Amino acid sequence: MPKKPIPYYWSSVDWAKLVDEFPPPPFFDEVMADTSDDALLELQNARFLARMKDAWSVPFYRNRWSAVGLEPGDIRGLDDLEKIPTFTSDDIKTSIEAHPPFGDHQNFALETMTAPLKIQSSGGTSGLPRPTLFDPVAWEVQAIQFARAFVAQGSEVGDILQITLTNSLGNTAWCSSTAAQHWSGLVPLTTGSGAVTSSVRQLELAREWGTAGWVAFGEYMKILAETAKTAGIDLKKELPTRFIHTYLGVDTEGHLRKLLEDAWGAPVYDNYGTHEVGLIGYECQQQNGLHVNDDTAVLQITDRETGRALPDGAAGNIVVTSLHRSVPPIIRYNLKDLMYREPREKCACGARTTKLSGFLGRSDEMVKLRATSVYPRAAQDTVQGDERATGEFICVVENVGTGLSARERMTVRVEAKPEVDEGLLRASLLARLADLFGVAVDVDIVPGGSLAPLTGLGGEGKVKRLLDLR
Repeated sequence: MPKKPIPYYWSSVDWAKLVDEFPPPPFFDEVMADTSDDALLELQNARFLARMKDAWSVPFYRNRWSAVGLEPGDIRGLDDLEKIPTFTSDDIKTSIEAHPPFGDHQNFALETMTAPLKIQSSGGTSGLPRPTLFDPVAWEVQAIQFARAFVAQGSEVGDILQITLTNSLGNTAWCSSTAAQHWSGLVPLTTGSGAVTSSVRQLELAREWGTAGWVAFGEYMKILAETAKTAGIDLKKELPTRFIHTYLGVDTEGHLRKLLEDAWGAPVYDNYGTHEVGLIGYECQQQNGLHVNDDTAVLQITDRETGRALPDGAAGNIVVTSLHRSVPPIIRYNLKDLMYREPREKCACGARTTKLSGFLGRSDEMVKLRATSVYPRAAQDTVQGDERATGEFICVVENVGTGLSARERMTVRVEAKPEVDEGLLRASLLARLADLFGVAVDVDIVPGGSLAPLTGLGGEGKVKRLLDLR
């Protein structure tokens, strides 16, 4: 007999309460449309204070907050949010190193084990990945977030949803498959990435089994389109694709979206999230900004330098507070992702939520070149918009010179299509990237396909756009 009672999954959640508190589709749109701004603020305040109560019993938060003079009861609502210090993924890593195996922000859950737990992770580009524990509520609410997106993007009951991310340590694939089966009536087809199921086989399965929707990074949908062309598969005539759920990155001018929609003959929807908090925002069929899951997260946009909250419409770092997570609580997590927010308004889709812009870059990838702040991922739009390039690039940053002449140099390596005049392409990109960044950078033109070992294109996880050699 086990020393502790087994925490069965089915009895660990009050399912009726979960559905009432975090309505799955199609009820979410109706609920949000009928919820006034005051009523939403009241709901968010109540959930925030409940999470604060959870967090005060967690050493990670109690020690950090006590160090700045906060005491339980000092924070009376969301109006006091800025009194709470933010934390970053670096603070989580430090916590894990000092308090293995999972850090003093979540070890308590494993020690008490009052509910089933699952380990997922993010990061890991250097050293071990960053683990996060999920209890059933955190797991199912993230799945509900994804289900809301799928329905808002045009899914129908019985649709085959092909998920081209592998069910592994990262949780996007898991959230997608759980959302499909548990909360939206879709049939998940978990092919995994091209490293698990070849791109040709992915297309063959989609054709034979009738894939209606895809979950994939935009870069991989490009690979599939190129593979289809080589294999003689007509994407528009032979595949019944109706929607693509993806993560476009910095696509402010819509070059990547247009490329994919032209190739696939189907609408492409942008999304944004983080594995600790889930799918924060998603596009609906209007494609006019990302709907925020306002009942699961409170967002602040803060100045990158001062940390002060910025008004709606101003771009800055996203700081997120989860309203549903207790294992672990997430209070004022600075994601270092650059976006801007717009206030709640009724959308033509029927929902009334806060909205987010598309992704604008990462502040921790910012490079200072001759006193100018440069965000490498911002080059995506310019490179994607040039038909002579494959769309693939990486920004290489290194120190050059010594003493008073020492400086940082960024070189943008760009893949060119065959038989392109590389000199003309380089000259064009030099001018356009200088205009984009506000400072001159170097450009190297390289053969198509040569950057994959550096960017990770075609493998697991997000494509890398920065190689820091400093």
